[in-house]
Parts: sequence; C-alpha cells; structure tokens
Amino acid sequence: MSAGRFDWRAVVSRALFSLFIVFAVYNPSGYSYLHWVLHGFEWFWAKLAVGTLLVIIVRMLWRTVRGVLKTRGTILVGVLCATSGLALAPLAGGNVLSLDTVLIWALVSLAILFTVALCYSHLHHRLGGISHTEEISP
Repeated sequence: MSAGRFDWRAVVSRALFSLFIVFAVYNPSGYSYLHWVLHGFEWFWAKLAVGTLLVIIVRMLWRTVRGVLKTRGTILVGVLCATSGLALAPLAGGNVLSLDTVLIWALVSLAILFTVALCYSHLHHRLGGISHTEEISP
C-alpha cells in the first residue's frame, strides 16, 4: 500500500473515472459507444480499438469489485444504492419509474459500485491501518 496521501480528491477522481467509463459504454442520451457501433460500419478499426479498450477497463474494474468487495460487499453496495434511490425518488418529482430514470439510476449505481471498490482498500488502510495485499501465484 502506498504511503501517499489519499484524501477526498482521490475519491472524487475515482468516482468521475467510474462515471465516465459507465456512461461511455452506454447511456440513454444517444451518445455512447453502443450507439456509435450501432450507427454503421464506417470507422470499423477505430470502433474495434475503442471497444477493446473499454472491455479491458470494465473487466479490470469488475475484477477489482470481485476481488475487493467479494459477493457480500457487492450485495451490500447494491442494497445501499437501491434503498437510497427509493428514498430520494420523491425529491425527483415527475415520473420516477420511467425507463430512462431507472436506467440512469442503474448506471449510476454501477459507477458507485466501481468507485467503492477502487477506494475501499485505501480508505480501510487510512481509517483502520489495515493493509490489503493480493497473492499472485505464478
């Protein structure tokens, strides 16, 4: 574990990174990688390269979620996102159960899950002095 400083800016930067990756893959606005791919076959190699990069990043994030949070932590963060979404729903006004609203909340919840996984070890070390290590076998 690095002895470097880990403060709120590190959490915000990881949250912004997670939001960017999740909404770059798909979002209901029509400007995402999925929409770009479905638009046509021009720029095939660029689409393939960007898609490969996104797959690598999402796979890395998902492996981080599974390695750090395990199943219980993933379920706990999911329940926290679902209950906070239901608690904040009356504040949103308008139609809360529309497909776009539910889809955006699901995408934000996925980004929150990625952010928690990226920050958990650092915050746990900072608050409790416990370092997390990973065994890598050849």
